[in-house]
Amino acid sequence: MTTKRIYCISTFVFALSFLLTNCQSNKKDESLSLKGITPVVIAKKGNEVFQYWEFANKPLTWMVNTAQVAELDSYKDSLETILGKNSFQSAVQKEAANNNPIDTMHSENGDLINARLVHSGSVGIIRPMNSLEAQLLNYQLARYPLLSHPTEFHGFILLHDSLNLIRVYFAASDQPWPPKPTVILESIKNDLKLGWNLKYHMHNHYEPKTNSYVGILAPSMADAQFFAFLSEDFSLGNALITNGFYTVEINRNEFSKFKAHHN
Repeated sequence: MTTKRIYCISTFVFALSFLLTNCQSNKKDESLSLKGITPVVIAKKGNEVFQYWEFANKPLTWMVNTAQVAELDSYKDSLETILGKNSFQSAVQKEAANNNPIDTMHSENGDLINARLVHSGSVGIIRPMNSLEAQLLNYQLARYPLLSHPTEFHGFILLHDSLNLIRVYFAASDQPWPPKPTVILESIKNDLKLGWNLKYHMHNHYEPKTNSYVGILAPSMADAQFFAFLSEDFSLGNALITNGFYTVEINRNEFSKFKAHHN
């Protein structure tokens, strides 16, 4: 092989290596980490926090999460250890299913009715968590681990198309249920006048040990009421419920299909 040919091959390999490394570096730079963004704190009352982050709207934000998120990954690993591999997989897949035949048995339990609607595929779409959803849940798990101190949070995700920005409001505490987000809703009212739109509301579900911990991917009756309120007063586009493994996404046109009130 001639010296010139060896030089050409070496140059090509170097260039290819540079491009691949640069591509991976750019992808890493574009990945989302809420811990790396200083939030704007609207109010703080004891362990209750009301705040938001604002950042550029990049495609990776909405892609299936593949990044390492320490607290969420730790929760998954611990859950598998506690339940055992088979029980763990069964619990996760049970909530991921959306093709179960709808149970036509009469029920007065509104939460059960709503779960049947989702898991029969009649309402909503169950999909893997995206990067933003994983980051939001991970942020709360860093505050209070889900297994030892389970909590739920509010996430309000607004988009500003002309500015290509995302604003994410977050309300959470140390209690099982999230605090009333009154102060956040007041701020969102002003945002809507400035070109923002409330694209998503997100919250998480978990279950007690007796139900294998993995949260139900369906709205409770109280959730359904809240979705309807947000849709009417704030033009909410979609509702998201995650359990740390999968998320169910529900369009506003489907909110009315859920049972929200006792007969």
